[in-house]
Amino acid sequence: MNNFPSVDQIPLPAPVWLLKALHDLTFSLHLASVGLLLGGLMLALAFAVFGKLRQAPVMTQAAGMLIHRLPTVMAFVINLGIPPLLFAQVLYGRALYTSSVLIGTYWIAVILLLMGSYYGLYVSAGLAARQKPWFGPGFAALLLILTIAFIYSNNMTLMVRPQSWSAMYLHSPAGLQLNSSDPTLMPRWLFFMAGSFPAAGAALMLLSLRSELSDELARFLSRAGGVVLAISIVIQALLAQMTMGAQPQNVAATVMGDSLYHPFVLGWLATALLLALLGVLAGIGKRPNALIAVVASVVAFVNVVSTTMVRDGVRDVTLRAAGFDVWDRQVAANWSVIGLFLVLLVTALVVIAWLVNVAGKAKRVEENYV
Repeated sequence: MNNFPSVDQIPLPAPVWLLKALHDLTFSLHLASVGLLLGGLMLALAFAVFGKLRQAPVMTQAAGMLIHRLPTVMAFVINLGIPPLLFAQVLYGRALYTSSVLIGTYWIAVILLLMGSYYGLYVSAGLAARQKPWFGPGFAALLLILTIAFIYSNNMTLMVRPQSWSAMYLHSPAGLQLNSSDPTLMPRWLFFMAGSFPAAGAALMLLSLRSELSDELARFLSRAGGVVLAISIVIQALLAQMTMGAQPQNVAATVMGDSLYHPFVLGWLATALLLALLGVLAGIGKRPNALIAVVASVVAFVNVVSTTMVRDGVRDVTLRAAGFDVWDRQVAANWSVIGLFLVLLVTALVVIAWLVNVAGKAKRVEENYV
């Protein structure tokens, strides 16, 4: 029995391969920004606590520098999260809309949770700027962000489990339940949470290159970033094995053997090894190294892209086994509209890059959080 709703009679406005490419590109950008936010917040909280316990001003200063930047990072998380969600709805609407309705109460609550976490980041940054304790609102923001991530993981795992939909609807048509019985849920959630630290570690290494920093603070940021990068990528590799092992029978084997997705599995392993090496080099270095920091940042993003593609393969293979083939759709491409969209997309990316460059060259404001 096919549990999926009937396919929409309106054809896709662009080829499946193009929509998937745009989805994977924008989701990679979103996932990288989530890593900066979540990993940065957890590291900032850790630095704030240990800085106070050990009476270490350098850690307190590092914590303040991180929390000061996170409200801006949150803006990127939100704006870069909208496009991949829209592309996913176009491609997988019959599955994604169903799972969203089944956990509807929690899914709608994401908006309120997001507003609360955003507010917590702003409060924390303001308190840090006034050299006041900010652990409370910062920790509250972290809990809200982790909850949002857990709800998203519930939805994305439930959308590929159509065999569970009827029973869940009969149990609670009001959407007051989560996909808690899914064996892939916790490994998947933990994998993506651990994936926040490599991006944050690379960001610390880049932050250490700022010319106005003291030698002590620059060394701390660089070494801490390297240690976080090396340790977290090893932990994530272990969680990756757990996540793939929790998949339904033959899903992992099919993804590994697919000519499209297998290179990205190898790419993830290769970038993970390289990140571990770069992290060790930064961790034992006596001073920040610009080349290591830049290479680590680029490799970290390639690692995120590899994660996105393997995730895409797991979803497509699982859905295909359940009777949903994303490639089997009627297409009526309007290339003039597609061309205009691509021009606007490239323009937007160029503008974002220009804004980041302008911000990087702006006059430095003295930061003192101790």
